[in-house]
Amino acid sequence: MINLPNFFIVGAAKAGTTTLYTELNAHPEIYMPANKEPMFFSSDEKYNNGLSWYSDNFFRNSGAKPARGEATPHYLYWADKVAPRLREHFRLDELRFIAVLRDPVARAYSWYWNMVRDGNESLDFRKALAEEPARLRENNDSLRRRGSMIYGYLRGGMYADQLRHFFDLFPRQNFLILLQDDLNANYDQAFDRIFAFLKVSKPDQLRDQRKNPASLPRSRRLQEFLVRPSGLLYKVVRPVTHRLPAGLRYSLKKNIRDKNLKEAPYPRLDPEIAGELKRYFRPENEKLEGLIDRDLSAWYGA
Repeated sequence: MINLPNFFIVGAAKAGTTTLYTELNAHPEIYMPANKEPMFFSSDEKYNNGLSWYSDNFFRNSGAKPARGEATPHYLYWADKVAPRLREHFRLDELRFIAVLRDPVARAYSWYWNMVRDGNESLDFRKALAEEPARLRENNDSLRRRGSMIYGYLRGGMYADQLRHFFDLFPRQNFLILLQDDLNANYDQAFDRIFAFLKVSKPDQLRDQRKNPASLPRSRRLQEFLVRPSGLLYKVVRPVTHRLPAGLRYSLKKNIRDKNLKEAPYPRLDPEIAGELKRYFRPENEKLEGLIDRDLSAWYGA
């Protein structure tokens, strides 16, 4: 029997998906795989393995749970290919989608430091923003095939365009759109909406563990190896690790990665760059307001 999810947390990256995953994973009526981000529908390599592989690796023991989901922010970023893939395999009324969105300026800056942390970015923030269009263009085939969000500081905040790909294929009532501000302003109330949307009971107490604090690697070399394994050590460990179940492999890698990180606040975003980004994102934010019927004026700035 193939067990598949009936809901998806689709993003956005750096907007609170880890907090949602952690809270829902603790709920007795909800199943979430050990690997928070299976990336099955965004990665061509994984998708080509088929639904049986997806079920066996991520949802094998999920059948008894009324709500079964996963949290892959890449699905929103690559909505143009992910939404059609989901529509191909699921009925219109079969899926629910949760998206949590963050001020795209703050998201872009947070994503930049995430890239620095993982050894994927060596430029300063202004230079990285300037180079983004050329980088995305030059690496488009590889990034699209892998479903990667590398370099997507600006592209990752184009929420209206991304959501439209889902709204064009699935009923609007299948979506719960939250802002990170909703979680910050009233955490319990936000999760009341989520539990009602997923049709599960409200737990007696929420864990309220806000995840993904600002952090940087203790050893950049180790972090780069974990993100892009290569070299002699990789040749030695790969035959052993790739015999392990995907979930266990992910847990081991995550534990090593987490131990290599130390909490460290990011430098303050340059107000001049922040202002430029506010102006850049304003047209997209205005489109988003109409799409989700929310006042986003707090994102506009002066």
